Amino acid sequence: METAGPMDDKLRTKMIEGNSISSPCVPLGEIPSRVNVSGNLIAQWGPLPNHFNEPVLGAMLQAGEATIAIEEAEPGAFLHLHDSQQTNVIIENALPGVWRDQPRLYVDQHSNIRVREEDEPKGTRIGLLRTRANVEGVVVAIRQQNGVRLDGKPWSMLSFHLWDGEHIVEVVAFGSAISERLRSMRPGDRIRLIGAELGWRAGLIQLRIDVRKTRIEHQTPAFTTKSI
Repeated sequence: METAGPMDDKLRTKMIEGNSISSPCVPLGEIPSRVNVSGNLIAQWGPLPNHFNEPVLGAMLQAGEATIAIEEAEPGAFLHLHDSQQTNVIIENALPGVWRDQPRLYVDQHSNIRVREEDEPKGTRIGLLRTRANVEGVVVAIRQQNGVRLDGKPWSMLSFHLWDGEHIVEVVAFGSAISERLRSMRPGDRIRLIGAELGWRAGLIQLRIDVRKTRIEHQTPAFTTKSI
């Protein structure tokens, strides 16, 4: 395990100064969180390993011609996921996200699955779920971990926390998404993420770097940017 820190005077100064947000980025507090989505439950699986190699329950929801995977936000977060067998259900307070370029819904102890009444709204359409975010801020902590999965394959993850002046969010990169430029980041750097994947951990936002679709810009002291 490797960590980068601790906080120094330079980082404290940048945090006190705050951070302005410019288009197309939005404040972390404006990232959409919980949604209601309706459809038919057509499949169930698990527990199987998620991208953190944790065993979680999963299912599939079909709405018209569209389908979306549903997964526990973390092990044990929604143990009765497989108890719901009905068609025409509504999933309340689900967390929208994306994994491997496919939209996904995460459920936890604040979520609920029930039969939808005929005259009630259907909620957010699967095709309209927001699964990516554009954000910017100051890096306040960095951590890198390596290990071996249950199937014997190695894994690596780099995570850092980004602060936008009011809120903080964890950002993670897995495997090939961990570039040398990311490894060289230090607390106090200002960066911008364009097209970061939206995920969740313990009900909190977790942004993930997609090696193909997430653009990372490092803001230099002269307030120009360069892509990573």
